[in-house]
Amino acid sequence: MLFLSFGSASANEQNKPYPDTVRVGVYIFSLFNLDFPGDKLNADFYVWYNYKDTTLKPAGSFELVNSTEFSKIGQSDQKFDTVNYSTFRCNSVIKQDWDVSNFPFDKQTIELEIEDIDNDVSKLVFVPDIAGSKIDKDVHLDGWEIKDFGMKVVDHTYESNYGDPSIPRDEYSAYSRVIVYFTIQREGTGLFFKLFVGLFISVLISIMTFFINPIDLDPRFGLPVGAIFAAIASEYVISSTLPQNQRLTLVDILHVISFIYIFICIVISAISLHLIKHENEKASRKLDWYSFYGVTVTYLIIVLYFVLSRL
Repeated sequence: MLFLSFGSASANEQNKPYPDTVRVGVYIFSLFNLDFPGDKLNADFYVWYNYKDTTLKPAGSFELVNSTEFSKIGQSDQKFDTVNYSTFRCNSVIKQDWDVSNFPFDKQTIELEIEDIDNDVSKLVFVPDIAGSKIDKDVHLDGWEIKDFGMKVVDHTYESNYGDPSIPRDEYSAYSRVIVYFTIQREGTGLFFKLFVGLFISVLISIMTFFINPIDLDPRFGLPVGAIFAAIASEYVISSTLPQNQRLTLVDILHVISFIYIFICIVISAISLHLIKHENEKASRKLDWYSFYGVTVTYLIIVLYFVLSRL
């Protein structure tokens, strides 16, 4: 939780014409426990500050805004000529809003948002140490590619006086915020086939029933019905590994398409059976033959369209 300090400043601080600048850098050496259902991940990294004003204690007022919890260990404070140097290690659990719209071909942008809880922008402004900050070359996430590391500084305004009676309700404070960001892209081709092969086989089984005589009711109608339950199980298993999402994802789209095509196979089988019962076996065979090619081709085209559009 962020606590703002509205206490009175010294006369010297109040008369400062410009805020002090603090150079901040981050070196990420560990990423792990990507928890999609829990909307979080773990990140361990080093933080350092370079500054001249000895009254500032940025390491002590460090805040990781978008974390559920963090701890600092190994803090070290030194001085080199006119420059103060502070560093520590931070172990954190980062809140992450995973975007799984394109799963398993998704990209995720991870951010670390750093602020000073004691000094607003009138007293302190961060400057990113872009040259020194990076992700360790040994950091590896199985099945992901890490890229596009960067840093930026923004001023974040908190639109509240936090109930402080000495502060007007419409007087807000802005704080300098360093945002460390990078992208992880899933290597999803193998995972795609692993997750969806059962779904595609279910549709294929339904399509193959066009080669079964409609009067053989058990295999002709039983196989597509079983395929529907298999497709439902597939959706349940995949969705259980992902966070709750109100948007229509690629997983949802492929399962809905498969449900529709399995149902189409059942409807065509019913029509074909109706034709045979009315002694029109030739029309029934022709319907099954055209349906096999029509359903197969259109299903493949639609699936490929949605998959390729998400790559």
